[in-house]
Amino acid sequence: MSNESVDELPSPATRGLGSLRLRLTLALPLLNALAVAVFEWSLAGELPNAQALARLTWLVVLLSAAQLLLVELWMLRPLRHLAAGCEAMESQCATPLPNDGLGAAPRLDGELDRIGHAMLRARDSLWQQEQSASELQRELSEQRRQLDHAQATLEANRRELASLARVDTLTGIANQRVFDEALRREFKRAQRERSLLAVAVLDLDQFRQFNRVHGKAAGDAALQRLAELLGTRFKRDTDLVARLGGEEFVALLPGFGMAEAQGVLESLREEWRALRLPDGDGQLTLSIGLAAASPAHPYLSAQALLQAADEALYIAKHAGRDRLSLAA
Repeated sequence: MSNESVDELPSPATRGLGSLRLRLTLALPLLNALAVAVFEWSLAGELPNAQALARLTWLVVLLSAAQLLLVELWMLRPLRHLAAGCEAMESQCATPLPNDGLGAAPRLDGELDRIGHAMLRARDSLWQQEQSASELQRELSEQRRQLDHAQATLEANRRELASLARVDTLTGIANQRVFDEALRREFKRAQRERSLLAVAVLDLDQFRQFNRVHGKAAGDAALQRLAELLGTRFKRDTDLVARLGGEEFVALLPGFGMAEAQGVLESLREEWRALRLPDGDGQLTLSIGLAAASPAHPYLSAQALLQAADEALYIAKHAGRDRLSLAA
């Protein structure tokens, strides 16, 4: 082998730098992938999907490329210069040193200082990256806490809205929406089981005039008082009382025929007449229309049953008020 071939072979220092570069190229992506996976797991608590995995892969590639570039600029390049200087010194060992040969030592010290400064800068850069990652994790944790709080508030508001959509806000009893659903359900059950079902529509007589004389507050108190009376009178699990709007209420009485419902409603009307109103003045009477479905007296639909009770209430109003009228 000629001397020229020997000179072209890479030196041990060059081979060492190449080996170091190869190890860094293999190790940094693995370390970054592990760090990013642990960080994502600590945030999400579950395995990433395909889209998130692709995003993490690009993040690892970019982070590894940046770190390799920093290592190349701040550590490997000075080491290459140092290796070249060492090789030059070794090649000159066999020949007498010139008069200025003592200048190699200061140059070597300068290279070592540069390497030390490069390693310090690399360490500072890694520390800053760790601080940035910690700050990012704190921000994400705070955002997650705020998101959980917002979701809890939204759920509470949703439940409140759902409750308001099914409850009359003034009296606290069911509203017309709830009554309509219950009427259809109980009517189908009565048809299927051939059982009884009574519907009563109740209306306070001359309520608007009462409001004009005594004020809206007294009128609202009277509506609340009637709702309380209905709740205490009809308290079976199957009974339902609701406010249809204004001064009009309704009672749904499964299992009651015309005679049973008539007796209870007459008693209710007498009890209401005996009550004193909140302001102690004036008197509100109650008109009631009653309809009942039975195998002997069926109705075609739930709406037809309710309409029969409404027509009976109309008759009670035009017959002098303060009375109970039965559907034909």
